[in-house]
Amino acid sequence: MPFKLKEEEIADILNGDTSDIEEFYEDDINLDNLDELLMNVNDVYEDINDVNDVTEIDDIDEIVPANNVETENVQEIIHEVANGNKTIITEPNWISEQWKEPETDWQGKLPDPPDELLSPLQYFKLFIDDDIINNFVQQTNIYSTEKSGKCIAVSTSEMEQFLGINMYMGIVKMPHYRMFWQNNSRYPLIADNMSRNRFDNLRYYFHINDNAKMLPRTHADHDKLFKVRPFITAVKNNMRKINFEEFSSVDEIIIPFKGRTFMKQYNKNKPHRWGIKMFAIASASGLVHDFEIYTGKGTLQQAEQGLGISGDVVLRLVDGIPKNQNYKVAMDNWFNSYHLQCRLKFSGVLGIGTVRSNRLAKCKMCSDTIMKKQGRGVFDSKVDTVNNIVVTKWYDNKFVHIISNYKGPYPTDIVKRWSVGVKSKIDVVRPASVLEYNSFMGGIDLHDMLVELYRIDIRVKRFYLRIVYHIIDMCTVNAWLLYRRHCKQMNIKKTLSLLQFKTDLTHALLLSGNKTPKRGRPSLNSTISPSTKKKRVFSARPVDDVRYDKIDHWQIPMDIKQRCKLCIKNYTTTKCNKCNVYLCYTKNRMCFMEFHKK
Repeated sequence: MPFKLKEEEIADILNGDTSDIEEFYEDDINLDNLDELLMNVNDVYEDINDVNDVTEIDDIDEIVPANNVETENVQEIIHEVANGNKTIITEPNWISEQWKEPETDWQGKLPDPPDELLSPLQYFKLFIDDDIINNFVQQTNIYSTEKSGKCIAVSTSEMEQFLGINMYMGIVKMPHYRMFWQNNSRYPLIADNMSRNRFDNLRYYFHINDNAKMLPRTHADHDKLFKVRPFITAVKNNMRKINFEEFSSVDEIIIPFKGRTFMKQYNKNKPHRWGIKMFAIASASGLVHDFEIYTGKGTLQQAEQGLGISGDVVLRLVDGIPKNQNYKVAMDNWFNSYHLQCRLKFSGVLGIGTVRSNRLAKCKMCSDTIMKKQGRGVFDSKVDTVNNIVVTKWYDNKFVHIISNYKGPYPTDIVKRWSVGVKSKIDVVRPASVLEYNSFMGGIDLHDMLVELYRIDIRVKRFYLRIVYHIIDMCTVNAWLLYRRHCKQMNIKKTLSLLQFKTDLTHALLLSGNKTPKRGRPSLNSTISPSTKKKRVFSARPVDDVRYDKIDHWQIPMDIKQRCKLCIKNYTTTKCNKCNVYLCYTKNRMCFMEFHKK
């Protein structure tokens, strides 16, 4: 039976198990009085988004002293699950002994590649499928009707062209997106496929969800991401279909955005200091398998595990990892804790990561003073004999704590580090757990770097458009990384670069509406498509320096008749060879002469 806790012990639990300790001020709380502690927690609860309701004792893992538990029943109590997902964790017993590493050989397997490599568009459609595109079309038409009283009548192929134009603007960058249609900087691949006004209209009416179904903000079930919820759900489901690799990592992603939104975060240490925070899990190759967008309180309301937002989000993201097959997950000290490593171990996932010294469940490591005297490369290790967790404290330039449920400090290796005092590189001993953590922690950072190369960087005021653009970029990178995985499995050495892959993809999307008609007589079963309006041909107006230079402007007779560029009312077959515009040149209409006069 669990041991009844005293008030001081409960206070220690509440103080030590909150995940976002940097936002929790211990100086304002008297730990000697539990009633005062709970009162202070209730007072500051509304101002802390990242801390769960710590006043509910049932949400905190029950700590059972190891000396009150019979040895033969320890494993049974550890794996017992009561009240949903709340696992009983016994109190740790930290000792200094050699860590016995368990069997960690990967038992999973990646699926076989396809018989033939898919095209870039086919890889992209694995994440942004036809159902998502059709939803874009349906909701955009509905919103345009509600907004203006007239349907914008966008089709599936036109919506794909719209997405392709946005993606191509991430490859070929201009200071303003309208420059792709301007005379001096016109880009034919974009301007010839869609007019500027049509692109503006699609961008203005672009929608994903029906506003009529949105609950008011005061409602308890109000979804802060309602406007993009169908898109997020569909993309996450498609990402989860991709198999995990042996090594993966959990980290945060910042979606750059400086506009108005309650979800905007500021972090001075990030490349993009302002933005919307997203938590994601990715394989070591950078392929993202799942993500959660941070919306403040209630981000993981349906998946709370009692570890705070930082621990709960890891448990939510590792749901898709096959259990008990030695899949390995790394996370940094914002997410990690002793209780999280226990939860991962009990669920059949191997975990490792840096950890803050106040999340080690009272593990006493060697003091900083003693380790500094011994010099760089010294480390200390403690093992929890109850739950088989190992903690390593390593001194390099700074002190680093590594906690893991499968990797200890041995065997060590030697690395080169720069010494300011000696002004040269010196040999420093590095524990095996540090090497293991550094080897595959950078999956999310790699993915971020690839997204940043050709990001859709059109300035928007609506936060949900920025989220949509970023997720499209993520899906493009995922499609390329999946293509690279298949090439590696098929021993194909010559592969497309990300630039070439995305260029081919955008060309396929841009030309999706330009269907080549079949030759010959139409079949009886084919449906007769309605006649489409003939596309107007636009001629760029010359700049004033060319127009008025009075040098080599000649009238050229043409076979095709077009509208005069000056009077606009009449048609003519005369064209200026230098300005490349049609101008009237008759006895009654001398537009050619007037056009070239200031």
